[in-house]
Amino acid sequence: MTMTKPSLLVITLAALFAIGCPMARPRVQISREQAKQLNLTMSGGVATDSAGSIYLTTPSTLVRYESGRNRLEDLLDEPRRDLQDVAVTSEGAVLVLGSQDLCAYVPGHLIRLYRLPDPAFALSCDRQFAYVLTAANPGARLLRITLTGSDKGSSQVLLATEDRPRALCGVRGGCLVASGGNILKITDPEPSTDSASSEVTTVLLVSMQEPITSIAADQDKFIVYFATIDMTYAWIQGQIIPIFPAGSRLALSKDTLTICSPVGQLIQIPGVAKHAQQLLKDLVKNAKRH
Repeated sequence: MTMTKPSLLVITLAALFAIGCPMARPRVQISREQAKQLNLTMSGGVATDSAGSIYLTTPSTLVRYESGRNRLEDLLDEPRRDLQDVAVTSEGAVLVLGSQDLCAYVPGHLIRLYRLPDPAFALSCDRQFAYVLTAANPGARLLRITLTGSDKGSSQVLLATEDRPRALCGVRGGCLVASGGNILKITDPEPSTDSASSEVTTVLLVSMQEPITSIAADQDKFIVYFATIDMTYAWIQGQIIPIFPAGSRLALSKDTLTICSPVGQLIQIPGVAKHAQQLLKDLVKNAKRH
């Protein structure tokens, strides 16, 4: 991605909106045409913070988009070409996953927190933990890294699998992992009966034919949003409903769902829980008619 550094210029998208960008819900914040003009492409994940900023991983840097100001900003002073994913902790810290390290963002730089034993490709945070998927031969491993407290810096392999999951989402009591068309709930380890080891359990939540590329969870409303390459769905009250005909990467903050495609198109659905609940009501109503 070619972009002037924020110290010299912050690219403002307001002028680009003269092209025509639908502002009705759902809202297209960056269209395909605008992304092409900005040379904006995605290489990995997307994350949002409580202030509404959106963090994007590109082939050469970490980018922040502020929808309220229509501003896109390159956050790194030097290119970084191995960025895989990004997540925001409950305290608002921005964590960035490199190919073999977990970093914290500070203005202009990425500071390494932990070196990872294997190539990594997916990251999520919840409570005091970072969950990381790393490649194994064959398959993958799910790591849990403690970020705060007396066990800060400790890591544990929660799961080793022969397949290669593509996405995960930290939730209370564990994390959700997408492998192929399935979403599994992986619980945090609990001491075993002999207290010498720990055990995790897995529960199948969703099963589809298409590969799932991203997951985001509304833990208060018990809704799981997930995407395939070209569609976004909601799992709500045991039902799977399509909610928008675009997919790939998802992030959720304050009931606003962000959908980002590899070509840089960025769409937001504010009030997404009400939107999903209304779609479910319509689905149930139509089923009763038939």
